[in-house]
Amino acid sequence: MATVYQEDEDGRLPPIIVVKSALLVHSKSLQKEKEAFSDLEGSPYLVHCYKADASEEDGVLYYNLLLEYANGGSLADRVKHGDRLCEEEARKHTKSMLNGLHHIHEGRLAKKIAEKNHNRSGLRGTTMYMAPEAVVEGDYGAKGDIWAPGCTVLQLLTGKRPWDFKENEDKWNVLYRIGFSDKLPEMPWSGMSEEAIDFLRKCLVCDLRLQWSSDMLMKHAFVTSSGKAAAKKTAREAPEKSGTAAVREVASREDSLSCKPNRLLMMMKRRA
Repeated sequence: MATVYQEDEDGRLPPIIVVKSALLVHSKSLQKEKEAFSDLEGSPYLVHCYKADASEEDGVLYYNLLLEYANGGSLADRVKHGDRLCEEEARKHTKSMLNGLHHIHEGRLAKKIAEKNHNRSGLRGTTMYMAPEAVVEGDYGAKGDIWAPGCTVLQLLTGKRPWDFKENEDKWNVLYRIGFSDKLPEMPWSGMSEEAIDFLRKCLVCDLRLQWSSDMLMKHAFVTSSGKAAAKKTAREAPEKSGTAAVREVASREDSLSCKPNRLLMMMKRRA
C-alpha cells in the first residue's frame, strides 16, 4: 500500500476517498479486484469503486483503485482480536450481506461472474472461507456464496476461528479437512439464540439441496426478528449430535491459492 495524493481533475470525486495501491509490476490481484468492482457496478449494497489509475512516486509506478470511504471500518477489524458482536448487531450486518448477495443472484451478475470463473482453472479464494464443493470440485456457484456469509456470521457471533488450525499448519492439510474429511467445527450451543443456530444450519450444510438461497435467508427469523425475543430464547443444552456449522477466519490475501483441483487431490495423497 502506498500513499497517493490524487487531484480530482474532473471534480466528480467526493472530498474523502480511499486509495488502494500496489506496485504496478505486482498489481495483478488489484487489477482483478477492479474487474470484480466493474461486474458489481451499480449495486447500492457494495462499496463503490470510482476508477482505477496509475501514478508515479519517486520514480516508482503504482496502480491505484479509488474507492468509496466506509467510515464504519471493516468486520475483519472487529473480529481479528477475538471480539464477538451481540446478535442484534450481527443481525444488522447479516441483513446487509444478504441484500448484496440477493442483488447479485437475482440479476445477471451471477451468470456473468460464473462464466468468467468457468474459464479460469484452479482453486481461488481465501482458504478458510472455501466451501467444501469448491475444494473438491472447483465449483464456485451461488451455493458457495451462501457458505461464506454463513462462516462470517458464525465468527461475528463467537469471535472465534472456525477451524482449530495452527498458524504454521500446511494449507494442504487445511484444504483436506475442509473438503474431504466430512468434519466440520462444532456449533457453540451456549450463548446463541435458537434462531441464530438455525440460520447457520441453513447456510453451512454439506448437502447443497438443503442449503437455503439468499432470498430464503432474507426471510429467516434471525434476519427479520427485532432481536429482543431472540435474546431471551437461547439454546440451553446441546443435543446429542452437533450441527454442521463452520466459520472461516477473515484471512489475509496470503491465504489465497491457485492450483488445479486434480493436482490438489494428487498432492494430498502424496502427503498422506
